[in-house]
Amino acid sequence: MADAPLAASDLIARFGGHPLRELGIDLETSDGLGRWLVMACLYGGRVDDGVAARAVRGLASAGLADPSRIAAAGPEALETLLDAAGYPAPDVAARMLWRVGDSLVKRYGGSLDALANQSDQLEDLAAHLASLAPGFGAARVARFLRPLRDRWPVACEIPLQPAARAAAQHLGLLREGEDEEGEPGALRAALRNDPESPTLTDAEYALARLGARACLRDRTAHCPLDESCPARVLTRGDS
Repeated sequence: MADAPLAASDLIARFGGHPLRELGIDLETSDGLGRWLVMACLYGGRVDDGVAARAVRGLASAGLADPSRIAAAGPEALETLLDAAGYPAPDVAARMLWRVGDSLVKRYGGSLDALANQSDQLEDLAAHLASLAPGFGAARVARFLRPLRDRWPVACEIPLQPAARAAAQHLGLLREGEDEEGEPGALRAALRNDPESPTLTDAEYALARLGARACLRDRTAHCPLDESCPARVLTRGDS
């Protein structure tokens, strides 16, 4: 395996770490876990990170940072706040977010740990989460679970984001053909060689941003790493 031209901490400095840090969410606390669920509902897909962050902050300023309060507020209040933040299709997002909170309160007393404790396997946990509301599908469930690999052992098997996997392979942080369930552990092991000791969550997020721009689409000529891109060097060497 070739040495990575850039440390993962360098990628985080360049592409940014996980938004959890920016928004000051601590996943070791029950409050932080609920705030992350709200955040996971609003981040990702085609929604700009800045817009999503503005929406999360707007909800928090209105006292609606956790699922229980969101359940009590109702979808109309959520739609108003999301619309003010410039969130796309605020009515659809508000109803999905409200249903997630309402279902969590009614089924599990508002406790995500209670939901997780009813799951012996990753498939069970994903199914329980997806059943909270239409629209909280596989992509959002996976987004929610990835930073929770250390908190919920059953979540440790969730694969890396495809874009993060592609970037990690190009950078020599992962071997091609690595078992998907073992990828997070293999990447975590590789990160131990980084002097800055970045978290798996931050590294995966930065790698995914890099991978989405170049590695996943095999667009090495457009890689933002320029001459530091190892895939570009290999391609040039083969020509």
